[in-house]
Amino acid sequence: MPDSRYKTVLLDADGTVYDFHKAEKTALKQTFTQIGIEWTKERNQIYLEENEKIWKEFEQNLLSPQKFKTERFRRFFNRINLSVNLDSQTVNAIYVDNLSKCGFLFDGAFDFVRTLKKHCKVYIATNGLTIAQQGRYKHSGLSTITDGIFISEIMGIRKPAKAYFDYIFNELNITDTQSVIMIGDSLSSDMQGGRNAEITTCLYNPQRNITENPLCDFIAYTYDEILKVIGI
Repeated sequence: MPDSRYKTVLLDADGTVYDFHKAEKTALKQTFTQIGIEWTKERNQIYLEENEKIWKEFEQNLLSPQKFKTERFRRFFNRINLSVNLDSQTVNAIYVDNLSKCGFLFDGAFDFVRTLKKHCKVYIATNGLTIAQQGRYKHSGLSTITDGIFISEIMGIRKPAKAYFDYIFNELNITDTQSVIMIGDSLSSDMQGGRNAEITTCLYNPQRNITENPLCDFIAYTYDEILKVIGI
């Protein structure tokens, strides 16, 4: 394996290599069809808004994993004033199963990760639900070109907690944390988490709406720019 600036890359999943918006929309349409309600752009947007709120609460440890599994659809159904025959936890399970089959990657993501793997150890580090993330990891093909995946639900800890990264360092027997870099699209989980763990951080920001931030050692707007940060 050729030398690079970092020996281990912790790579966020959704919004970094996975096209989560496409997966979410696809899974939501399938779920609505299965439970017998109409999908509309307006309902899709309302769900996205409620889901984003839920994830922020989840990251801040304001919701338990079990509560998370019931709250997002409960709040969504309440907001659109709709009653369904199934409870929100069952609907969530149907949705997560559909999501697990939607391993859509951004254009260029597979080749980017494959290039990374030639120079570093690469692990997916995600705040996700086990069924959804394991399924998408397999269906996307990333399981064949990375060294493993760390999923918060299995670990019992979530980014940005320092303990999340300590768990990974312990599992991988990493003592030189300066050889590790966290790459992701989220300031609140990926970059804050990297700061908490005192490792190098690189924000992936294809929207180009962030030019500097104290949580980021580097900001990259393309996969090629990330490779340059890594020293490839």
